[in-house]
Amino acid sequence: MRLIPLPRHDLLLGLCCLPALLVIYLTGFTFGQVQAAGLVASGALTLAFGANKTWGGSSFSLLFTTTLGVALSSALGCLAGNITPLYIAGAMLYAAVYVTMANVDDSAWWMLLQWSIAWLVSGYFAGSPEHAADRAMLVGAGGLIQMFFLYLVFRRYPFYLKDVYPRAWLRFLRVTTGKYKHKIHLQWSVFFALMAMGLALSGVEFFHLKNGYWAGMTLLICLRNNYRDSLSRVRARVLGTLMGSIAAAALIDLCDSPLYLIGGFMLFGYAAFTWSYSLIAKSYFVFAFIVTMMVVFMIASLGTSQIVVATHRLETTAIGGLFALFALVMTRLFTRKQILLRRRKSA
Repeated sequence: MRLIPLPRHDLLLGLCCLPALLVIYLTGFTFGQVQAAGLVASGALTLAFGANKTWGGSSFSLLFTTTLGVALSSALGCLAGNITPLYIAGAMLYAAVYVTMANVDDSAWWMLLQWSIAWLVSGYFAGSPEHAADRAMLVGAGGLIQMFFLYLVFRRYPFYLKDVYPRAWLRFLRVTTGKYKHKIHLQWSVFFALMAMGLALSGVEFFHLKNGYWAGMTLLICLRNNYRDSLSRVRARVLGTLMGSIAAAALIDLCDSPLYLIGGFMLFGYAAFTWSYSLIAKSYFVFAFIVTMMVVFMIASLGTSQIVVATHRLETTAIGGLFALFALVMTRLFTRKQILLRRRKSA
């Protein structure tokens, strides 16, 4: 139970996630490893978006499992990225498992989203097994650092530090399977999400668009539980990305100092994971705008042109949004058809 108002709690929780990013970037500047610090920060940032979540009543279980999954997915994505069909097939599998969790378990659903994003992003930075291992270790280290700082904060509050027993995992899988059997629309949701992911990434490769992982990320993020919520989210994400890209390019054009770029990334990052807790449902357009600002500042701090980053993000976001609409509409049509057919048979 929360003892203070929700928005105020989110602001305080967001502040608790900032020290990890500060330490990571200070270390990167000190040792001249800013790019490596960016990878470590990405792992810490992932857990910042889930700092208020629990799984089976345990914050530790959710955050630690998410960290392990993100690190493993990063390594596998790096290796699969060397073979484009394998990378796309893996992304389709991630999409299918992710959608399976919709309306079944919100925490596991969020965790699978982070694993899927790690696969999608790492596939565009393919390399040798050594490169994959290095990327996994850096991203995983960022998650562990964030967990350490959150634990320091939550020592005075319930962190729900519980052990994970094998029987608990088996019980979770059994309950999840039972719930899945009673949800007709999930069967079509999984099928069309899988198809949409394959078409979206294949389209990105066909048109030789860079940073195509944003198309897959947009597709997954827009596939929500509620049909109308999903439609409004597609529109809000595309518009928010457009406005955020323009605003970020204009701000970065004023100054290209590394400190300025990293400061902007941390400022908009704090706003992004603060809004992700409770205020995201009120204005997804604003959330998409802030996330776009955060991403453009982060990638620009690694030396990439902000105009190029903003343009690629807008193009691939539009593609992901279109295929998300395709998956949503087709799922609704086929689900309604199957329900009507069952009613006729029972009548």
